Amino acid sequence: MKRFKNRTLQLTIAILMLVGFNACEQDDSAKDYGDSLIYMPQSVNFSLGLNAIYPVPASSNGVSPTGSNYTVDEQNGKIKIMLGASLSGTVRGAYTVDIKVHQDTVRQLLEAGTLGENYLAMPATSFTLPAQLVVSESGDGTFYLEVDNKLIVNPDYFGKHLVLAVQLVNPSKYNLDAKKALTIVDLNIAGLFPVASATSEINVAKGTRVTISGQNLDKVTSLNFTGTTLAIPIVSQSQNSLVVTIPDMNTLTMSTIDLATPFGVTKSSFELVNVDNALHVFTDNYGAHIGANTDGDDYGSNQAVSSTVFKRGTSSLAITYFGNNYSPGGILNTEGFVNQGYRYITFWVRSSTNGTGNEGIQMSLMGDGMPDGYGNDFAGIPIVVSPVWTYHKIPIGPTAGKPMWSKGNTFRKFGWRINNWNVPQNETVYFDDILFVK
Repeated sequence: MKRFKNRTLQLTIAILMLVGFNACEQDDSAKDYGDSLIYMPQSVNFSLGLNAIYPVPASSNGVSPTGSNYTVDEQNGKIKIMLGASLSGTVRGAYTVDIKVHQDTVRQLLEAGTLGENYLAMPATSFTLPAQLVVSESGDGTFYLEVDNKLIVNPDYFGKHLVLAVQLVNPSKYNLDAKKALTIVDLNIAGLFPVASATSEINVAKGTRVTISGQNLDKVTSLNFTGTTLAIPIVSQSQNSLVVTIPDMNTLTMSTIDLATPFGVTKSSFELVNVDNALHVFTDNYGAHIGANTDGDDYGSNQAVSSTVFKRGTSSLAITYFGNNYSPGGILNTEGFVNQGYRYITFWVRSSTNGTGNEGIQMSLMGDGMPDGYGNDFAGIPIVVSPVWTYHKIPIGPTAGKPMWSKGNTFRKFGWRINNWNVPQNETVYFDDILFVK
């Protein structure tokens, strides 16, 4: 708390010194016309304990707006942030005042580290301001800081605050209130950026109902699979979620989602997998010609279909690994797993415990078509498994580090081996929705 107060005091002093210095540079037109002073109403907004900081969007936390202090101009690709000038006191009258960007204020605050590591100067090429404001007899006038929408949907700026110091100078009449003539606009990108960060389902088919989670999703106007015109119907919508129904994905195997918004198009952080175009190794049961390894080299494990623990559907594949034993637990295809352009193996997995060290169960994915072969000590692709269902998407195509078909166009079996230095007792690991995806 003491550190916060010190930073607040430093920033307040810095702003007052900068504004006061520039107030001394007013030309002779800034004459005394009584007690009324020109000020920026936005400079008295309270944020971070500092009067001059003007948060956009306006809210208590900068993420969930309680009221909008901006509008979106979709046609011209701009966000319009309202600023203005007003007269204090009882005297009213018309005047003009120039508008200036005070770059030194922002530069000094950023160099001092007063604002924080996520604060950046607003790029000079990304905004426009009028040079002058003409105020009517009412004594109050407004103008707009216009910011390119491209900044809002640029992933490079997500989580950042873009700041700009806007100052009133050279009034034609009245004097400036030196303490309130400068506003530091704090554009919180996370407060506007529509983010689709999680999904209730990854493996989908036509008609699957999916809940997409994130923030600012109420600003989304439409959805489609990335790179296509295939629209995804919205069932319901709120700030933090979208409920959609998956259409026929046709030839798509997996895809992210494009979210159309007033700011432009942004992309989901997840991919949906079309199960209709994937090879089902195990969903609610083994796929065609697929079953437990019967070659005799799974000497310390056994497997069964569990109807009590599962991620999707009604069952999962439960492989029990014997304590103090490094045996794999494998799946084989009596007709061979044929390479049909599969790029990934995807699956959900969870363990029963975290191991004796509570750091998770260390395992390896291996196959007899992979470079290291099947069952070799600590070979294969490592994963860490915990009692929480976790999704894995592992490259297995020809460009992968350990391709599944490195020894020909078909292989017989693959599986997972437990590296059980911290698993002295039997451990059951559950696998669900094991798919080969193109």
